[in-house]
Amino acid sequence: MFLEFLGIGAGDLRATARERLIEDRLRTQEARRLGLRVTPSDITSGMVEFAARAELTAEEMIERMAGAGIDRATFENFIHAGILWRDLVNLRHGGDVRVTDSQIDQALSVAAVRPVPEVLMSEIFLPSDPQFAEPVAQLIPQILAIDSIEEFGNAARQVSAAPSAPEGGRIERWMEVQSLPEPIAVAIGEAGAGTIIGPIEVPGAYAIFMIRAKRETRDIPAGDIEVEYRRVGLPGGRTEANLARAAQIRATTDGCSDLGRVVGLVAPEIPEGGVATITARQNELSTGVATELARLNPGQITTNLSEEGALVVLMLCHRNVVPDPRPGRGEIRMSLFNRALEGVAEIYLQTLRAEAEIRTQ
Repeated sequence: MFLEFLGIGAGDLRATARERLIEDRLRTQEARRLGLRVTPSDITSGMVEFAARAELTAEEMIERMAGAGIDRATFENFIHAGILWRDLVNLRHGGDVRVTDSQIDQALSVAAVRPVPEVLMSEIFLPSDPQFAEPVAQLIPQILAIDSIEEFGNAARQVSAAPSAPEGGRIERWMEVQSLPEPIAVAIGEAGAGTIIGPIEVPGAYAIFMIRAKRETRDIPAGDIEVEYRRVGLPGGRTEANLARAAQIRATTDGCSDLGRVVGLVAPEIPEGGVATITARQNELSTGVATELARLNPGQITTNLSEEGALVVLMLCHRNVVPDPRPGRGEIRMSLFNRALEGVAEIYLQTLRAEAEIRTQ
Protein backbone atom coordinates (compact mmCIF):
# COMPACT_ATOMS: atom_id res chain seq x y z
CA MET A 1 0.00 0.00 0.00
CA PHE A 2 2.89 2.35 0.80
CA LEU A 3 4.53 1.72 -2.60
CA GLU A 4 1.23 2.36 -4.34
CA PHE A 5 0.88 5.60 -2.36
CA LEU A 6 4.33 6.65 -3.62
CA GLY A 7 3.25 6.00 -7.21
CA ILE A 8 5.53 3.05 -7.88
CA GLY A 9 3.77 1.34 -10.74
CA ALA A 10 5.39 -2.08 -10.73
CA GLY A 11 3.38 -4.89 -12.27
CA ASP A 12 3.37 -7.01 -9.10
CA LEU A 13 3.41 -4.59 -6.17
CA ARG A 14 3.36 -7.40 -3.64
CA ALA A 15 6.54 -8.94 -5.09
CA THR A 16 8.16 -5.50 -5.26
CA ALA A 17 7.24 -4.83 -1.64
CA ARG A 18 8.78 -8.14 -0.58
CA GLU A 19 12.04 -7.26 -2.37
CA ARG A 20 12.12 -3.81 -0.77
CA LEU A 21 11.55 -5.29 2.69
CA ILE A 22 14.35 -7.81 2.19
CA GLU A 23 16.72 -5.06 1.11
CA ASP A 24 15.74 -2.86 4.07
CA ARG A 25 16.35 -5.75 6.46
CA LEU A 26 19.79 -6.39 4.93
CA ARG A 27 20.71 -2.71 5.22
CA THR A 28 19.49 -2.47 8.81
CA GLN A 29 21.23 -5.63 9.98
CA GLU A 30 24.55 -4.61 8.45
CA ALA A 31 24.36 -1.14 9.97
CA ARG A 32 23.58 -2.50 13.42
CA ARG A 33 26.36 -5.08 13.11
CA LEU A 34 28.76 -2.17 12.69
CA GLY A 35 27.26 -0.24 15.59
CA LEU A 36 25.34 2.48 13.76
CA ARG A 37 22.21 3.96 15.34
CA VAL A 38 19.53 6.43 14.29
CA THR A 39 17.99 8.87 16.77
CA PRO A 40 14.28 9.87 16.82
CA SER A 41 15.27 13.38 15.70
CA ASP A 42 17.11 11.88 12.71
CA ILE A 43 13.94 10.07 11.69
CA THR A 44 11.82 13.20 12.13
CA SER A 45 14.25 15.21 9.97
CA GLY A 46 14.24 12.48 7.33
CA MET A 47 10.45 12.45 7.21
CA VAL A 48 10.36 16.22 6.82
CA GLU A 49 12.90 16.09 4.00
CA PHE A 50 11.09 13.27 2.20
CA ALA A 51 7.67 14.96 2.47
CA ALA A 52 9.11 18.23 1.18
CA ARG A 53 9.84 16.56 -2.16
CA ALA A 54 6.07 16.37 -2.63
CA GLU A 55 5.70 19.94 -1.29
CA LEU A 56 4.07 18.62 1.89
CA THR A 57 4.88 18.79 5.57
CA ALA A 58 5.61 15.50 7.34
CA GLU A 59 2.27 15.65 9.17
CA GLU A 60 0.39 16.33 5.93
CA MET A 61 1.99 13.29 4.35
CA ILE A 62 1.19 11.15 7.40
CA GLU A 63 -2.44 12.30 7.29
CA ARG A 64 -2.72 11.40 3.61
CA MET A 65 -1.17 8.00 4.30
CA ALA A 66 -3.65 7.41 7.09
CA GLY A 67 -6.45 8.19 4.66
CA ALA A 68 -5.06 5.46 2.39
CA GLY A 69 -4.91 2.99 5.30
CA ILE A 70 -1.12 3.20 5.79
CA ASP A 71 0.25 3.26 9.34
CA ARG A 72 2.75 5.94 10.40
CA ALA A 73 5.18 3.21 11.44
CA THR A 74 5.53 2.12 7.80
CA PHE A 75 6.78 5.60 6.89
CA GLU A 76 9.11 5.70 9.91
CA ASN A 77 10.59 2.28 9.13
CA PHE A 78 11.21 3.35 5.54
CA ILE A 79 13.06 6.49 6.65
CA HIS A 80 14.93 4.61 9.40
CA ALA A 81 16.36 2.05 6.96
CA GLY A 82 17.30 4.73 4.46
CA ILE A 83 19.21 6.84 7.01
CA LEU A 84 21.08 3.83 8.38
CA TRP A 85 22.11 2.76 4.90
CA ARG A 86 23.24 6.25 3.88
CA ASP A 87 25.37 6.58 7.01
CA LEU A 88 26.78 3.09 6.57
CA VAL A 89 27.78 3.55 2.92
CA ASN A 90 29.37 6.92 3.73
CA LEU A 91 31.28 5.37 6.63
CA ARG A 92 32.53 2.33 4.71
CA HIS A 93 33.07 3.76 1.23
CA GLY A 94 32.82 7.55 1.32
CA GLY A 95 36.58 7.87 1.57
CA ASP A 96 37.04 5.73 -1.55
CA VAL A 97 35.08 8.05 -3.84
CA ARG A 98 37.03 10.88 -5.46
CA VAL A 99 35.56 13.60 -7.68
CA THR A 100 38.14 15.38 -9.83
CA ASP A 101 38.04 18.87 -11.29
CA SER A 102 37.98 17.37 -14.78
CA GLN A 103 34.85 15.40 -13.88
CA ILE A 104 33.19 18.60 -12.68
CA ASP A 105 34.22 20.36 -15.90
CA GLN A 106 32.73 17.49 -17.89
CA ALA A 107 29.48 17.63 -15.91
CA LEU A 108 29.20 21.35 -16.67
CA SER A 109 29.97 20.86 -20.34
CA VAL A 110 27.50 20.51 -23.17
CA ALA A 111 28.59 16.90 -23.70
CA ALA A 112 26.97 15.82 -20.44
CA VAL A 113 23.34 16.60 -21.28
CA ARG A 114 20.30 14.96 -22.94
CA PRO A 115 19.94 14.14 -26.66
CA VAL A 116 18.97 16.58 -29.46
CA PRO A 117 19.53 16.61 -33.22
CA GLU A 118 23.10 17.03 -34.45
CA VAL A 119 24.51 17.18 -37.96
CA LEU A 120 27.75 16.54 -39.76
CA MET A 121 28.21 19.07 -42.54
CA SER A 122 30.61 20.14 -45.25
CA GLU A 123 31.09 23.81 -46.09
CA ILE A 124 31.95 26.12 -48.93
CA PHE A 125 32.76 29.76 -48.22
CA LEU A 126 32.78 32.20 -51.13
CA PRO A 127 34.08 35.77 -50.66
CA SER A 128 31.46 38.52 -50.66
CA ASP A 129 33.93 41.29 -51.57
CA PRO A 130 32.62 43.42 -54.49
CA GLN A 131 35.54 42.49 -56.76
CA PHE A 132 34.43 38.83 -56.64
CA ALA A 133 30.71 39.51 -57.15
CA GLU A 134 30.48 38.30 -60.76
CA PRO A 135 32.31 34.94 -60.44
CA VAL A 136 30.58 34.23 -57.11
CA ALA A 137 27.16 34.91 -58.68
CA GLN A 138 27.99 32.30 -61.33
CA LEU A 139 29.31 29.75 -58.84
CA ILE A 140 26.41 29.78 -56.38
CA PRO A 141 23.76 28.23 -58.73
CA GLN A 142 26.26 25.58 -59.80
CA ILE A 143 26.96 24.64 -56.17
CA LEU A 144 23.26 24.57 -55.28
CA ALA A 145 22.69 22.13 -58.15
CA ILE A 146 25.16 19.59 -56.73
CA ASP A 147 23.45 16.33 -55.75
CA SER A 148 26.19 14.28 -54.08
CA ILE A 149 28.48 14.64 -51.08
CA GLU A 150 31.48 13.68 -53.21
CA GLU A 151 30.74 16.36 -55.83
CA PHE A 152 30.25 18.96 -53.09
CA GLY A 153 33.65 17.99 -51.68
CA ASN A 154 35.28 18.40 -55.09
CA ALA A 155 33.70 21.85 -55.45
CA ALA A 156 34.95 22.84 -52.00
CA ARG A 157 38.51 21.88 -52.95
CA GLN A 158 38.29 24.00 -56.08
CA VAL A 159 36.49 27.18 -55.01
CA SER A 160 36.05 27.40 -51.21
CA ALA A 161 37.93 30.12 -49.34
CA ALA A 162 37.62 28.24 -46.04
CA PRO A 163 40.63 26.48 -44.43
CA SER A 164 38.65 23.24 -44.78
CA ALA A 165 38.88 23.40 -48.59
CA PRO A 166 41.75 20.87 -48.89
CA GLU A 167 39.61 18.36 -46.97
CA GLY A 168 36.65 18.88 -49.27
CA GLY A 169 35.01 21.34 -46.88
CA ARG A 170 34.43 18.64 -44.28
CA ILE A 171 33.62 19.84 -40.76
CA GLU A 172 34.58 16.87 -38.64
CA ARG A 173 32.73 17.98 -35.51
CA TRP A 174 29.08 17.05 -34.91
CA MET A 175 27.16 20.33 -34.50
CA GLU A 176 24.02 20.80 -32.39
CA VAL A 177 21.25 22.01 -34.68
CA GLN A 178 19.83 24.35 -32.03
CA SER A 179 23.22 26.02 -31.56
CA LEU A 180 23.32 27.03 -35.21
CA PRO A 181 21.92 30.38 -36.38
CA GLU A 182 18.18 30.23 -36.97
CA PRO A 183 18.27 30.34 -40.80
CA ILE A 184 20.49 27.26 -40.86
CA ALA A 185 18.70 25.42 -38.03
CA VAL A 186 15.28 25.99 -39.64
CA ALA A 187 16.52 24.89 -43.06
CA ILE A 188 18.01 21.70 -41.62
CA GLY A 189 14.66 20.76 -40.02
CA GLU A 190 13.46 17.64 -41.80
CA ALA A 191 16.27 17.77 -44.36
CA GLY A 192 18.26 14.60 -44.87
CA ALA A 193 21.81 13.75 -45.85
CA GLY A 194 22.82 15.33 -49.13
CA THR A 195 20.69 18.46 -48.65
CA ILE A 196 22.39 21.78 -49.39
CA ILE A 197 21.72 24.75 -47.08
CA GLY A 198 22.45 28.32 -48.17
CA PRO A 199 23.86 30.58 -49.26
CA ILE A 200 23.95 32.25 -45.83
CA GLU A 201 25.56 35.69 -45.77
CA VAL A 202 28.12 36.07 -42.99
CA PRO A 203 30.69 38.84 -42.53
CA GLY A 204 32.98 38.79 -45.55
CA ALA A 205 31.57 35.64 -47.16
CA TYR A 206 28.67 33.55 -48.41
CA ALA A 207 28.43 30.21 -46.59
CA ILE A 208 26.95 27.11 -48.22
CA PHE A 209 26.59 23.84 -46.31
CA MET A 210 25.77 20.25 -47.21
CA ILE A 211 24.42 17.82 -44.63
CA ARG A 212 26.48 14.63 -44.55
CA ALA A 213 24.72 12.90 -41.64
CA LYS A 214 22.26 13.51 -38.77
CA ARG A 215 21.83 11.98 -35.33
CA GLU A 216 20.13 12.55 -31.97
CA THR A 217 22.25 13.68 -29.06
CA ARG A 218 22.06 16.23 -26.18
CA ASP A 219 19.05 18.44 -25.29
CA ILE A 220 20.08 21.95 -24.18
CA PRO A 221 18.24 25.25 -24.77
CA ALA A 222 20.50 27.67 -26.66
CA GLY A 223 20.09 30.17 -23.83
CA ASP A 224 21.63 27.65 -21.42
CA ILE A 225 24.83 27.25 -23.47
CA GLU A 226 27.63 29.63 -22.61
CA VAL A 227 30.66 29.96 -24.86
CA GLU A 228 34.00 31.57 -24.08
CA TYR A 229 36.16 32.41 -27.05
CA ARG A 230 39.11 34.59 -28.12
CA ARG A 231 38.87 37.05 -31.02
CA VAL A 232 41.53 39.01 -32.86
CA GLY A 233 41.43 40.85 -36.19
CA LEU A 234 44.45 40.77 -38.52
CA PRO A 235 44.51 44.14 -40.36
CA GLY A 236 44.30 43.98 -44.14
CA GLY A 237 41.51 41.46 -44.58
CA ARG A 238 41.69 38.14 -46.45
CA THR A 239 45.09 38.56 -48.05
CA GLU A 240 47.55 35.78 -48.77
CA ALA A 241 49.87 37.23 -46.13
CA ASN A 242 47.13 37.22 -43.49
CA LEU A 243 46.01 33.71 -44.39
CA ALA A 244 49.62 32.57 -43.96
CA ARG A 245 49.82 34.33 -40.59
CA ALA A 246 46.52 32.76 -39.53
CA ALA A 247 47.83 29.32 -40.48
CA GLN A 248 50.95 29.97 -38.39
CA ILE A 249 48.80 31.02 -35.42
CA ARG A 250 46.72 27.85 -35.77
CA ALA A 251 49.80 25.65 -35.98
CA THR A 252 51.69 27.13 -33.01
CA THR A 253 48.96 28.06 -30.49
CA ASP A 254 48.58 25.72 -27.53
CA GLY A 255 45.15 26.62 -26.14
CA CYS A 256 43.35 29.88 -25.45
CA SER A 257 45.77 31.02 -22.76
CA ASP A 258 48.56 30.86 -25.35
CA LEU A 259 46.83 32.77 -28.15
CA GLY A 260 47.88 36.25 -27.02
CA ARG A 261 51.54 35.26 -26.91
CA VAL A 262 51.48 33.71 -30.38
CA VAL A 263 49.60 36.64 -31.93
CA GLY A 264 52.22 38.97 -30.44
CA LEU A 265 54.96 37.03 -32.25
CA VAL A 266 53.16 36.53 -35.56
CA ALA A 267 51.45 39.93 -35.76
CA PRO A 268 53.53 42.35 -33.64
CA GLU A 269 51.60 45.36 -34.95
CA ILE A 270 48.54 44.27 -32.95
CA PRO A 271 48.62 46.13 -29.61
CA GLU A 272 48.69 44.38 -26.25
CA GLY A 273 45.11 43.56 -25.38
CA GLY A 274 44.20 43.16 -29.05
CA VAL A 275 43.12 39.58 -28.39
CA ALA A 276 39.66 39.89 -26.86
CA THR A 277 38.22 37.33 -24.45
CA ILE A 278 34.46 37.11 -24.92
CA THR A 279 31.92 35.14 -22.89
CA ALA A 280 28.32 35.02 -24.10
CA ARG A 281 25.24 32.81 -24.24
CA GLN A 282 24.80 30.91 -27.50
CA ASN A 283 21.66 32.84 -28.45
CA GLU A 284 23.45 36.19 -27.97
CA LEU A 285 26.05 35.55 -30.69
CA SER A 286 25.87 37.07 -34.17
CA THR A 287 25.02 34.73 -37.03
CA GLY A 288 28.58 34.65 -38.36
CA VAL A 289 30.27 34.07 -35.02
CA ALA A 290 27.66 31.48 -33.96
CA THR A 291 28.14 29.57 -37.23
CA GLU A 292 31.91 29.52 -36.85
CA LEU A 293 32.03 28.58 -33.16
CA ALA A 294 29.47 25.81 -33.68
CA ARG A 295 31.92 23.99 -35.94
CA LEU A 296 34.78 24.07 -33.43
CA ASN A 297 35.89 21.93 -30.52
CA PRO A 298 37.57 23.74 -27.61
CA GLY A 299 41.09 24.78 -28.61
CA GLN A 300 40.34 24.95 -32.34
CA ILE A 301 40.62 28.08 -34.52
CA THR A 302 38.59 29.37 -37.48
CA THR A 303 39.50 32.19 -39.89
CA ASN A 304 36.50 32.25 -42.22
CA LEU A 305 35.16 35.69 -41.24
CA SER A 306 36.28 39.16 -42.28
CA GLU A 307 35.03 42.32 -40.59
CA GLU A 308 35.93 46.00 -40.92
CA GLY A 309 38.91 45.30 -43.18
CA ALA A 310 40.40 42.63 -40.89
CA LEU A 311 40.68 38.84 -41.10
CA VAL A 312 38.97 37.56 -37.95
CA VAL A 313 40.66 34.79 -35.97
CA LEU A 314 38.30 33.03 -33.54
CA MET A 315 39.36 30.39 -31.01
CA LEU A 316 36.83 28.46 -28.93
CA CYS A 317 37.87 28.06 -25.28
CA HIS A 318 34.86 26.51 -23.53
CA ARG A 319 31.29 25.53 -24.32
CA ASN A 320 29.42 24.93 -21.06
CA VAL A 321 25.88 24.39 -19.82
CA VAL A 322 24.85 27.24 -17.51
CA PRO A 323 21.15 26.92 -16.58
CA ASP A 324 19.55 29.48 -14.28
CA PRO A 325 20.13 29.32 -11.42
CA ARG A 326 23.67 28.28 -12.27
CA PRO A 327 24.92 25.42 -10.04
CA GLY A 328 28.17 26.00 -8.21
CA ARG A 329 31.10 23.66 -8.52
CA GLY A 330 30.47 22.55 -4.95
CA GLU A 331 26.94 21.46 -5.84
CA ILE A 332 28.20 19.62 -8.91
CA ARG A 333 30.92 17.94 -6.87
CA MET A 334 28.39 16.71 -4.29
CA SER A 335 26.03 15.48 -7.02
CA LEU A 336 28.82 13.50 -8.70
CA PHE A 337 29.96 12.16 -5.32
CA ASN A 338 26.45 10.95 -4.46
CA ARG A 339 26.01 9.39 -7.89
CA ALA A 340 29.28 7.48 -7.55
CA LEU A 341 28.39 6.43 -4.03
CA GLU A 342 25.04 5.09 -5.25
CA GLY A 343 26.89 2.73 -7.57
CA VAL A 344 29.13 1.56 -4.73
CA ALA A 345 26.08 1.13 -2.48
CA GLU A 346 24.32 -1.07 -5.01
CA ILE A 347 27.33 -3.39 -5.24
CA TYR A 348 27.55 -3.46 -1.44
CA LEU A 349 23.87 -4.39 -1.14
CA GLN A 350 24.13 -7.15 -3.72
CA THR A 351 27.15 -8.54 -1.87
CA LEU A 352 25.18 -8.63 1.38
CA ARG A 353 22.31 -10.32 -0.38
CA ALA A 354 24.55 -12.98 -1.92
CA GLU A 355 25.99 -13.78 1.51
CA ALA A 356 22.67 -13.76 3.37
CA GLU A 357 20.29 -16.58 4.21
CA ILE A 358 16.88 -15.16 3.41
CA ARG A 359 13.66 -16.68 4.77
CA THR A 360 10.15 -15.41 4.04
CA GLN A 361 6.97 -16.45 5.81
